[in-house]
Amino acid sequence: MEPRVTTWIASLLLVAATALVGAAAPLEEPVATAEGGAGGYEVPGTDLWLGAFATLEVEVPKSRPALLDLGDMGVLIRYQLTPTLTFFNETDLDDVATLESGKGIERGSRILLLERLYLDWSVTTQLTVRGGKFLTPFGIWNVIRRAPLTWTVDRPVATQDAFPDHTTGLSLIYQTTRHGWSVDATAYGQAQEELVRGASDISADADGGGRVVMGHVVGSGYLAWGLSGIAFKNHDTHRWEDSYGTDFDLTLWRQQLTGEFAYTRLREPDLPRQWSLYVQDVFPLYRELFGVVRFEHVAPSQGQESTGWLVGLAWRGLPHTLVKVNYQFVDHNGDPDAPSALERGFFASVTVFF
Repeated sequence: MEPRVTTWIASLLLVAATALVGAAAPLEEPVATAEGGAGGYEVPGTDLWLGAFATLEVEVPKSRPALLDLGDMGVLIRYQLTPTLTFFNETDLDDVATLESGKGIERGSRILLLERLYLDWSVTTQLTVRGGKFLTPFGIWNVIRRAPLTWTVDRPVATQDAFPDHTTGLSLIYQTTRHGWSVDATAYGQAQEELVRGASDISADADGGGRVVMGHVVGSGYLAWGLSGIAFKNHDTHRWEDSYGTDFDLTLWRQQLTGEFAYTRLREPDLPRQWSLYVQDVFPLYRELFGVVRFEHVAPSQGQESTGWLVGLAWRGLPHTLVKVNYQFVDHNGDPDAPSALERGFFASVTVFF
């Protein structure tokens, strides 16, 4: 077996082994879902739900100056128009202000981002039709990408470069239970440019894809396994690309072990492919303090492959507050011209939400 493959396997086993660590309390999500199922604020006497969050981030990477950044602020609105028709919107404000080492405070571009704007029609208890702009249902991370819902400061690279972040179009969502298995299936498509594109996102002029997730009880825990696929016309390159992925989410022994793999290719011969993966474990340490460890490997279409480890803490000791502290180890110093690449350094954030 190749030495590099052996190293990857050993690394994955080491992450999985952390699931054997004992803990004092059961694992819980950082906060409830962003769609308003819980948390947030229900306006009395109405069917209106409101949520909001703001994040302050500290970045001390090896490859560039340290930053203190106020950004990733968002407001969420959910309104039940009728028993079967629901409106949802998320609007974010990005790049508000930055304090950079050696430069002082700089006012950012204050980009207003339309993250989500859609209507859900519950046709039956099992089938929902969604129309508008929504997060592309590829893998686990992309649909929970907001700061209050994740355990680390930055998202894994495997969830950034393989597919469009958003889809503007229609989606069919089917959920059922068969013989002890839960089944969630989604099909979606886009026939025009993305509605109000984000500046740093991969964007599509057209796309079509689907995702299937099957889940089952495993002893005292629960395992969900997903498959994703999408074909899209990249807005920047005007080329069609295909992306495929698989993922798992295992909650067992007071741990949450997740992982994703993504592979992307251009529909042209003799062009480089890219793939990436991560495996992450979250485990309770003491009361509201959680530990996080993550392994990542990235094989881009251009440039060098990179492997990284992340270790961190997440603390929820104050109401409506989530504090994250991460340090990432990488087998190279990082490229300041490639912001999506793995970076070696220290990262922290404080997120306030309701």
